[in-house]
Amino acid sequence: MSGAPLAVTAPARYVTLAYGEGDAVYAQASMLLLSLLAHAPEPRELVVVTDHPERLEWLRDAVRIESISGALLERWRGPAPFSMRQKIHVAAAMMPASGTLVCLDADVMAMRDLQSFIDEVGAGARFMHTREYELGSSRRRGNRRLWQALEGQTFGSWRFRADDGMWNSGVVAVPATDEGLIQEALALYDAMAGAGIRHFATEQLVVGLVLERSGRLREAREWFTHYWGNKSIFTEEIQGRLRSARELGLTPEAAAAELRGNPIRLPAEARPGKWDKLKRWLNRGQPTFRVVT
Repeated sequence: MSGAPLAVTAPARYVTLAYGEGDAVYAQASMLLLSLLAHAPEPRELVVVTDHPERLEWLRDAVRIESISGALLERWRGPAPFSMRQKIHVAAAMMPASGTLVCLDADVMAMRDLQSFIDEVGAGARFMHTREYELGSSRRRGNRRLWQALEGQTFGSWRFRADDGMWNSGVVAVPATDEGLIQEALALYDAMAGAGIRHFATEQLVVGLVLERSGRLREAREWFTHYWGNKSIFTEEIQGRLRSARELGLTPEAAAAELRGNPIRLPAEARPGKWDKLKRWLNRGQPTFRVVT
């Protein structure tokens, strides 16, 4: 038989990080991985980076469990932890030699077939979950304080502009050729830390800046839900479904098929009640970041 060899498509690598002692994050990560089994096309590689691999044992036959020591994870957080620096480090460490990297927070779920998403990344698009606000125009007090700390300042070779966005990093998807951009984001994070910036969302701020300036950055919320704004209700539903799957003796693949046919349909954000609003009002003087001088 003659002719050119068939092209081999590099797998998309999906990575999440689950660490610490709390049970909720392992339930969330498990459901994320089931949602990827349900919706991520082949070829694919599902990876969870964790300091407690035994809590994800049920998924071992379907998922690559990458064990990491607590000490290494702590080093990845940086010398004076204040934001999720380790997420950028995990992205850099898990970047494949070819194909696509999709980094996902544990509290994210794939909600539909991801073929078109992966096709777009393969064609050079970049994704983060959503563009939350523009740095120089947001009227929220904490966001204004952040812009006041950034405006006119240079961090390494970077200077923020008023029209730069704050992107949510629950989803970060890039082609493997963008490895240098992830390293650049890590260097920018460290430059900002060295300058005294201590904003809680510095990790997503720097990744968003580097990717947005590089072009072709889009929102991924068409394919994924990031339920950080309704986490307790989602987690209760997730724990119930996982408990049922284990009681029925389902494999991860069977549980993924069940999820595909019966998806979790809850709002990603829940409006705060009167008590939540009161607590926010009482805490209104609490800073969301500080600048160390």
